[in-house]
Amino acid sequence: MENNQLIVIKQLPEIEEHLKDVSMEIDKKVDTAKTLVCNEDNKQTIKKIRAELNKELEEFEKMRKDVKEKVLAPYTRFEEVYKTYISDKYKSADKELKIKIDEVENQIKQEKEQELKEYFEEYKNFKNIRFIIFEQANIKVGLSDTITSLKKQIQIFIDKVFDDVNLINTQGHKEEIMVEYKETLNVNQAIATVTNRYKAIEEEKKNQEIVSNSNEVNTLNQKKLIENNKSDEFVIVPTKKEIIVKFYINNEEEKRLKQFLNLSNIKYESEDLR
Repeated sequence: MENNQLIVIKQLPEIEEHLKDVSMEIDKKVDTAKTLVCNEDNKQTIKKIRAELNKELEEFEKMRKDVKEKVLAPYTRFEEVYKTYISDKYKSADKELKIKIDEVENQIKQEKEQELKEYFEEYKNFKNIRFIIFEQANIKVGLSDTITSLKKQIQIFIDKVFDDVNLINTQGHKEEIMVEYKETLNVNQAIATVTNRYKAIEEEKKNQEIVSNSNEVNTLNQKKLIENNKSDEFVIVPTKKEIIVKFYINNEEEKRLKQFLNLSNIKYESEDLR
């Protein structure tokens, strides 16, 4: 028996002819209903006709669902038998064959990868680049990729690292740049990071020098003030916002001290103790 004769459907044509006969009667009812003019006087009549049509539709829908269930029942049973005796057997074979193929292909990939790792170590040692590892090259090993093309990718990767290292050796602070470079293998980023770091350090040193010089000037001014006035006694009382300095001087020294304080914009109060 040929395959195209295994499945034969006989019910649907008979059902279809019966529906065509019923359809003619439905057309008459529907066409009549559509020609009705709805007004206040016959509104209830038209509602009744609409309800009768909907009721007939519900009965046909019930019949349709019943027919569907009966029609599908043999197919459902057939599908179970087909699955057991036909499709499951093919799928089982396909699954097992795929496992065997995958094992062979994975073995081929592993052998390729092992050969590439050995070449990677050999070439990086030749270039004297010890710190890189195979995974950083991001080599994707495919079945269709030749060993020659994959080795070429390794050469390009290691040659770039070699050139980057030579560039770093021409830079100031090369040791620090190399530390940064090993983290990302991005030479431009590594150089920029260290360069910006030292710029920030130099800027901070300048700021500290300005503060230090300012403090030294203030200290010298205070010493000069004390020496010029040859004070017999002074007391420094620190507060939160200012320093109060008391001098005990004679009349001859008072004029010179006041002149200095005015020139320095220093607030002062004087008191005659005579």
